[in-house]
Amino acid sequence: MFAERFNVVARTLGKRTLTPGRAVEAWLQFVESCEEGYEDSLAEYRNELSIRRFLQAVIDDPQVRRAPDAQWFIREVEDIDAKFSALLEGGFRVPGRWGWWERRIPRIGGGVFLIDVRDAYGVEVEPG
Repeated sequence: MFAERFNVVARTLGKRTLTPGRAVEAWLQFVESCEEGYEDSLAEYRNELSIRRFLQAVIDDPQVRRAPDAQWFIREVEDIDAKFSALLEGGFRVPGRWGWWERRIPRIGGGVFLIDVRDAYGVEVEPG
């Protein structure tokens, strides 16, 4: 039931090629890149972060919530969320974002990310 409903939500949101496993993997890879000090542009950061909004749409779907075979997916997302939330604790608040994961940016980074965050928000991200 979960896989079928996941596919419906994915198609609706324009993510036809994603599978549940690949979506969780994408979130984990993004969080791991932030743990090391995100280095790409702020625009790319936001683009990669968009996977979390998609995951929330899946998790919030009432049919997914009721599907016993979706519990592994929800737990995996929650585990990765805990890692990302810890990265944001010392980070900087940013205005006008949708989910908790978008309301702050990590305090460490590298490369273009350092420059983009300074230019966009006037804050200095610590080199990672």
